[in-house]
Amino acid sequence: MSMDNFSVGVDIELISRFQDLSINKSKLFLSKIFTKAEIEYCFSKKNPAQHLAVRFAAKEAVVKAISYFGKENVPLNKIEVVKKNNGAPLIKLVGYNIRLSLSHCKDMAIAFIIAEKS
Repeated sequence: MSMDNFSVGVDIELISRFQDLSINKSKLFLSKIFTKAEIEYCFSKKNPAQHLAVRFAAKEAVVKAISYFGKENVPLNKIEVVKKNNGAPLIKLVGYNIRLSLSHCKDMAIAFIIAEKS
């Protein structure tokens, strides 16, 4: 196993940055960052801001990790956070196997990822 095929990324975000976003008023902004399914999922929750923030952190962590492989300028809305059947988060991005851990508390959201180039 070559370590050149692996990279890590981490990002932390203030949830308050996402507090004033609205599914109707912020549609253009949201669509540049999130997929339709992510937007629907986040706004189905009691506190959408924490779900938006942790997904944004995941996308930023992915961008940091794949830059190690020379991949740059991936649109954030092409990196999708989905849930496996057991509820575990998963990143969908062609060309990479990515494992992630997400967490949020009252005012912060964090994502840690390990990426493997396939």
